Amino acid sequence: MTITAPKAPTKKRKKGISAWVPNQHGAWAMLISPAALGLVGAVVAMSRSKDLTWHPFIAVPAILVAWFFGYFAFFAFGLVARARTARRKKQYLAPVLVYGPVSLVGIVAALFAQPQLVWWALFFAPLVTLAVWETLHGRARSVVSGVSTTIASAILLPVLVMSGQNTTMGEIALPAWGSAIFLALYFTGTIPMVKTMVREKGNQRFFYGSVAYHVMALAIVVALVVVGKAGAVASVLLILTMVIALFRAWWLPVSARQGRPWTARTVGMAEVPVLLVACAGVIATLI
Repeated sequence: MTITAPKAPTKKRKKGISAWVPNQHGAWAMLISPAALGLVGAVVAMSRSKDLTWHPFIAVPAILVAWFFGYFAFFAFGLVARARTARRKKQYLAPVLVYGPVSLVGIVAALFAQPQLVWWALFFAPLVTLAVWETLHGRARSVVSGVSTTIASAILLPVLVMSGQNTTMGEIALPAWGSAIFLALYFTGTIPMVKTMVREKGNQRFFYGSVAYHVMALAIVVALVVVGKAGAVASVLLILTMVIALFRAWWLPVSARQGRPWTARTVGMAEVPVLLVACAGVIATLI
């Protein structure tokens, strides 16, 4: 009698990407951080208001709903654009048809409470159009697409602060504008940094471009701190963020060339402390 060895358990085939939950971990940081920081700025503005009305209590949550569900719809739309079969397109289209209207309801509610928010369309419309254009042409992960979405995320902060102040765009507190520029510079820098570790690994021209960008970003932040007369704590944290960002933009690719193993996950984990310092700097600026 022959004894057959038991069959090794077969691995279950991985299912396709879920269009309902974005799987880009770096995008989650860009999505949540400006929203949370903007909410802090809005609450601070509301607490300092001498004639607080009901309008911010409707507009601020509505803006957040529009932002998050708008991104969820955009993520699913990107999957629809890249899908190669009709079945996949139909599968990925469902979240677009759910999240899109929810985001639209948030926009309508925010405009109902504070019609002056419509002026932000001058900023968001071209940025969203650019990101959609890149997605439709198969370049969803291009530098242009990434920069447009990071700038849009940074602009969310002054939008929320303006809503909390229940005022116009021209009356937004200067720290909110400075914080938005800082976040745009910081998050934009993560794009070339990550690419030097993954898609452009070993590309020296891209590496030098990434380092050069971070040097320029550091200089701009120093100028913002000086001109804006930020407080001591905020100044230290904002500048420290960009110094660390510059160092990691140089050191991570160099260490990778020297044989240190880096995965997308470990690169993302290494960014967490930098992000926390950046958030602390913005909070110190706003309060």
